[in-house]
Amino acid sequence: MNRNALAVYCILVILVSAVYLPILYDKIFIDDVEKTHLFLSPVSQDFILMEKIVGKVPDAARGFAFDHHSNLAYMKADGTYVPRKAFERHLPFIYYKNMEIIGVLPITLNGQTFDKKTIKAQRRVLEIKARDLADRYPEVPFYPLLESNPGQARLVFPENRFRMTDSDMEFINADANIVDTGLTEMYTHALEKKGFVFPARSVNGKFTVLKPFDEGVFLVDHNFHVFHVKRVDDKPSIAKTPISTDLKIRAIKVSENKQKKYYGMALSGDGRIFLLGYNNYGLTPVPLADYDPDRMDLKLIFNPLYCTAIYSDDTIIRAVAMDKNFVPIKTFVHTMSRATMTGAGKARDLLFPFTLKLGTTSSCGYVTARAVPGTIWSLAGMGICVLLFTGGTKTATGQWPGRLRIITVAFTGLYGLIAMIIAGVSE
Repeated sequence: MNRNALAVYCILVILVSAVYLPILYDKIFIDDVEKTHLFLSPVSQDFILMEKIVGKVPDAARGFAFDHHSNLAYMKADGTYVPRKAFERHLPFIYYKNMEIIGVLPITLNGQTFDKKTIKAQRRVLEIKARDLADRYPEVPFYPLLESNPGQARLVFPENRFRMTDSDMEFINADANIVDTGLTEMYTHALEKKGFVFPARSVNGKFTVLKPFDEGVFLVDHNFHVFHVKRVDDKPSIAKTPISTDLKIRAIKVSENKQKKYYGMALSGDGRIFLLGYNNYGLTPVPLADYDPDRMDLKLIFNPLYCTAIYSDDTIIRAVAMDKNFVPIKTFVHTMSRATMTGAGKARDLLFPFTLKLGTTSSCGYVTARAVPGTIWSLAGMGICVLLFTGGTKTATGQWPGRLRIITVAFTGLYGLIAMIIAGVSE
């Protein structure tokens, strides 16, 4: 094999190994552990969590594993482990169906009594994930504009979809695949009449019929004005909201709810979160310290007494419990067990000097290729590979390997060692 062919061959072996060997190793030795579930208990008025323990399971946690795997732990904020049933009793607003079965409901907390109907009516969850932001995942920019007054119990999808072009809100008949000029002119003219400036920056709505009713979509125009657009009796109903353009609204997570207090959550350009209210589109700030929308998933859990914000990246989970006026009353920060470095994790770092990853991430829905460097352990692994390569070559052939080959193994570790071994055999 000539030198050029050998070089290309080695590079391919190294690249393929850097992609697939770590994947194979992870499949065999690394647990894919989901994030910790963290809540505020209205009973103890403190945080309580559920998580899968990575590594050695403490005896205290194992002792309460009566009806589940021993590595699944239920734990209070002070580190005390509890049985699963005690965990559920701490969260009667979440496990209210189980509480009803065991006869705990109605339950009295903070001097107020709550039955199943009250709890169910006042529970709500709003969620915004980093990878769900408009510019973080591949999207086909055609949206349904549902009829908000369908004249029947269930919502139905219209036969057309709309998209925002540089100059129009363009409707396309999905059956015939042709532009509906009548609807396009009607909605575009109505938007311009309200002061909308094309092109739009974002389209925000909940595009499903599986919801109690429809609140249309929120469009952010080129100047960061926010417009509320609905289809009512097949006519445009458009409101220009008073939301300040200084906020540079980046996304609005809409979620229709029978309470009709908030349309959903709004994310400003500087990363702040607001609740978008029904009362003249008023914004209520949600105080979140160290929240980064590009890396973290956020969930707001409403119950009859509190609102709790839970937000996390891949390793740290944070929580802020707020009263009815969204004043923080308690905070909590926890390093999730999934971040624990295990023996398998250290061996992984020792084996692989770097990893080439293809695919999506927890914060981005696009398939990307990226190189992830190893840790200090990887340097030791690279050194071991050099010793194995030089010693093995000397033993097998009676000669030391060439300098370029040693350098290749020194910088690519196990991948280079595999490439050199295959090259040596082929020669």
